Amino acid sequence: MTAPTSLIIVCCHGIWKGGPSKGADENEWLIADFQRGETSTFIEHIKLGVKLLAESYDDSVLAFSGGPTRRETPLSEAQSYSNLAAAHNFFDHVFINKPNSKPQTVSEVTSSKILIEDRALDSYYNVLFSFSLFFTHFKAWPQSLTIVSHEFKRPRFIDGHCAAIGFPLERTRFLGIDPPGMINGENEVALKGVGQAVDEWTADPHGRGEKLAGKRARRNPWAVWQGVFGKDVDGFSRGGLITRGEGEMETLVDDAPRPW
Repeated sequence: MTAPTSLIIVCCHGIWKGGPSKGADENEWLIADFQRGETSTFIEHIKLGVKLLAESYDDSVLAFSGGPTRRETPLSEAQSYSNLAAAHNFFDHVFINKPNSKPQTVSEVTSSKILIEDRALDSYYNVLFSFSLFFTHFKAWPQSLTIVSHEFKRPRFIDGHCAAIGFPLERTRFLGIDPPGMINGENEVALKGVGQAVDEWTADPHGRGEKLAGKRARRNPWAVWQGVFGKDVDGFSRGGLITRGEGEMETLVDDAPRPW
C-alpha cells in the first residue's frame, strides 16, 4: 500500500460514551464543567475532519487524537470520536480512493484511513504522537499537516507546538472552530486560560517542565505510556527522529535535524 502524504489531525476534547442521540445530548459525554455547551462544537470538529478526509481520500489519513482522560472509563477521547463518526455513517460523505472505484464502506474507512491516537493528553502531544503513530503505520513521515481544533488555540499550535516540533509551517494548515462561549466571550474560565496556556508553552515548548507535565499526569488516570513512540516501538523504527530520555521524560532534541 502506498503511504498517504497528508495527515489530518482532529484534536479531541471530551469522551462520547455512546447513546441514542449520537452525541446531541450532552449527557452522553464526559466533559469538564467549563465545557458545558461545547459538545456540539466537538461534533463539528469531527465532521470537518471527515469532510477533509473525503476530499483527499487517496492521499490522506485522519487521526483522532486524545487519550483516556477520565477515571470513569478506559475509553479514549480518540476512540470515542471515531465511534461517533461511525455512528453518523461518516455524515454521509462518500469515500472513493481511485477513479471509477466503488465507495468504501464505514468499516473499510475506519480500518484503512482512520488512526486512533489514544495517548495524547495535551495539544502538543496531539501533534507529536499523531506524527509518531503515522510513521509507525506507514514507515514514512507526512508531507503536509492539517490540524482541526478550537480557533482560539491557533497561536498555541502554530507558533508554539509546530515550531517546537519543527514541522515546516508552509506545509501546515490550521482550521479552527470555536465553541459558542468563546465566540461570544461568555466562557470566562476558558478565556482566562488562553493567554496563560500560551505563556506556559512559550516557557516550556516541549511541555516537560513541572507545570505542564503535572497537568498531563492529572489527565492520565490509566497510566498511558507517554514516550514519543508507542512502548513497543524499537529504536530502529523511529524514522530518524532523534529524542532523549525515556517514557514520560522522553523529548525531542532541539538542535537535532528533523526527518521531515
